[in-house]
This record gives sequence, structure tokens and C-alpha cells, in this order.
Amino acid sequence: MESFLDYIGQNGFGNQKPDFVTSKDVLQTATCSEKQINPRMQKSQMESFLDYIGQNGFGNQKPDFVTSKDLLKSVTSLETHLIHVCKVGGVIFVLKMDKENAMESKNQLIFNHLMTKKSENEPIRNDSIQKGVWKAEMLNGGKKEYSILYSGKVDAIQKTKMGKSRNYELEVAFGGCENDAFWWEKSCKLFWKSFFGASPSIIIASRTGEFALKKKINDIMITYPKNSIYEIKELSRDELPSLAAPNNQRPLWTVSDGKKNLYNFLKLVKSHVKRDGDCFVISRIPGSQKWNFKQDIASVGTFKEAIQISIPNL
Repeated sequence: MESFLDYIGQNGFGNQKPDFVTSKDVLQTATCSEKQINPRMQKSQMESFLDYIGQNGFGNQKPDFVTSKDLLKSVTSLETHLIHVCKVGGVIFVLKMDKENAMESKNQLIFNHLMTKKSENEPIRNDSIQKGVWKAEMLNGGKKEYSILYSGKVDAIQKTKMGKSRNYELEVAFGGCENDAFWWEKSCKLFWKSFFGASPSIIIASRTGEFALKKKINDIMITYPKNSIYEIKELSRDELPSLAAPNNQRPLWTVSDGKKNLYNFLKLVKSHVKRDGDCFVISRIPGSQKWNFKQDIASVGTFKEAIQISIPNL
């Protein structure tokens, strides 16, 4: 966000200030509902874990609980989707504060490097991030209600034959598209991530987990080692909504619901953050659809100062 604020300080807003300045991550979070529980999960990580226990047992003593890292992470964190908001110069600035999962970030970094490196021996770097800046308008009844200026990472860029740039989103997913968890937990997020990043397609890397994967291909049983990528597939962004609702079942999510979620979120923010200098922390309890607003100048003060320093003439 700091580099984005510097960009605005150098280039300004153009003819008109936007209603909101934010990031692709915030918009993606606002459009997707909280993660649902999948009642028809097939070969999930937990099932692999249960198979592992069946083969290896508990050792000398049974544990009191058998669960997953995700569940422990959820119950130890009282609130998720932590967002800082403040209004400066008539513009509402929105910053996502959630920390990324370290293991997922590492896997993503390695895959991004694999897909974008220019030479075989090019080292992996965490500071060579490509970013984009976009403008969006939120309509209500066909009329423009909110204008948004936002920035975000671009995983990969390719020059077309016409000399134009084409953006790609890259994603590492346990079990890939064949795993129901992908559709329940990732498909909505990936659609909006690629939508707000102007990427017409997503490249999915299917990976194994902590255990090796056995898969039958053309009557041949193949074993893929643990923590490895075994398949790379490209999905069209615009096909994701229909793919997430197979066999005419009720869709897991819809584009119209996402737009409605985003509109309601922006409306809520604007109804709370009314005056210049207003600072709020927004959060959401795991499993809830309700956003909680808490006025908190102390927590958001650093963000506010960064805005004022980067854009002194706001």
C-alpha cells in the first residue's frame, strides 16, 4: 500500500477524486462470503490424514483430539479479515491487515518463480513483485454510486502477438481442480482475484500435501511424492462460476451475489466513516457474514500518517 500511496502522491487522482482507495485483496475479501463447510468433500486433506492414522496408528497414546491446522487457526483467532479504514481529504482509504499463511506464501512464491523465471539459474526473489493500478465503478440501478481506485499484485504478464500485455493469476492448490475443496474454498476467491486483476484466466498448480499421492492414469498407478506439483492446468475465469455448480446443483456462489456483497460492504464503510479523520478497524468473526466496526484512532494512526505523508496535497 505504501508504494501505491507514493504512486498517487506523484500522479494524483486525475480530474476527480475516487470515493475509495484500496487494494485488490480488500475487494476480493468483500465479494466472497465466509468459507463454507463442504458436506460432500471427497479426497480431502483430512481424509488423507485419517488414512495416515489408519496405517501408522497413534503410537503409545491416543490423543484427546484429532483435527486440522485450519481449525486451530480459526478458533485461536477471534476475528478474521482485519481491515483498517480512514478518511483523509474526502477519500476513504481501506487497507487489509491480515497476515498471509507462511507455508502457502512459500509454495506460491516457488510456483510463481517457476512460471516467470527468464533463465534456468535465476534465483528466487521476494522483492520482484509486479503491480497494477486499476479504476472501477460500483453501479446501483444502472447509475454510478461509488468510484474505486485500487492496486494489487500481478502474478505473471505475457506480451501478446499484438504487443499488448496479458495478465495471469497463478495459484497452488492441494489436489487441484479434482478436489472438491478447491471449488468450495478457492473458486470464488480466484474468480474475483482474476476479475479485479484483469486476468482472463488462472493457471492452477495441483500439489500433494504432507503425504504422497497415488493416482491411476491409463491403468497405471503413479505415485507423486509429498509436497510436490504434479499437474498444471489453465482455467478460464469466466467459466469458473458454471464449473462451481456441476450437474445443475445449487451454485456454491454467484457473480451477482459477489457484486451485492461488495456494494453492501462499501455502503457500510461509507455509512460509518463519514468525516475526515475518522479511523475504524473492521473485522469479521469466522463463519459470520456480519462486519464489525470499531472506531480506533490508535490502531489506524500509522496508516493515516502514511497517507498524509505520501499525499500531502490531498
